[in-house]
Amino acid sequence: MAQDLTVIKLGGSLLTDKTRPYTYRKGVLKSVAREIGECLDEGLIQSLVLMHGVGSFGHPPVLEHNLHKGFLGPEQLLPLSKTQESVAELRHIIVKGLQNAGIPVCLMYPSSMVTSEKMRMTNYFLEPLKGFTSVGMVPLLGGDILIDSVMGWSVGSGDQLAVIICKELDAKRLILASDVSGIYEDDPKLKPDAAPIDVVNLSNLEATLERMGKSGMEDASGAMKGKLQSLIPAKPLIEKGLEVGLLSMMEYGNLKSFLREEPVQATRVVVK
Repeated sequence: MAQDLTVIKLGGSLLTDKTRPYTYRKGVLKSVAREIGECLDEGLIQSLVLMHGVGSFGHPPVLEHNLHKGFLGPEQLLPLSKTQESVAELRHIIVKGLQNAGIPVCLMYPSSMVTSEKMRMTNYFLEPLKGFTSVGMVPLLGGDILIDSVMGWSVGSGDQLAVIICKELDAKRLILASDVSGIYEDDPKLKPDAAPIDVVNLSNLEATLERMGKSGMEDASGAMKGKLQSLIPAKPLIEKGLEVGLLSMMEYGNLKSFLREEPVQATRVVVK
């Protein structure tokens, strides 16, 4: 890319209330959009690809109809269609929020560019994404159901796709924004005194996962274990200079502080 590219994944836990199906956080979306817009205006971000989780608009119907298990029969087709409609509602809410902040987003669908094999993204055509980014648009991609050569279809991981985009578009940084300030040794939502982990070394990831697992939680810190594991393929990119951080955008200003390298609670991912 001609300009330094930043890829930001806005987690479903950030934009939606996962305890209430089909509910988005209006105030959070407005704050997130405002801050991202200002980062672009101030030159803290030169070129941008945005991704978002589907949270409470996608997970409930996917689980209800076993869509995450792949194509099981024609009785799933109408539920899949309705799930896509529900997620489309969230997509357009996010688009409007970003446009209101002056961000020229271009809504794109991973299912039109990516196919998988057993939930692993194997084939992708990113030329449209590259093209819109090169002229100054901000592509927006969300969670999606992908055609899968083994399962029929499978749930596409936004974190997995974010790493692929970083590789193919030679991104400078990858930021995973959620409702928690990075990685903790325990679930900070349940234990406010949980100790934060400021730096994670991918070369010794097992030790970090073990520290997180001592709580006995299935997945501490809001599914952060899965996020860390999805970053393993990014190891060579990080070795070459890709900056990776996990932070919260529940409060305005965290993203700016992170980009300015000012003190802010976050987890940086390195390879040593």
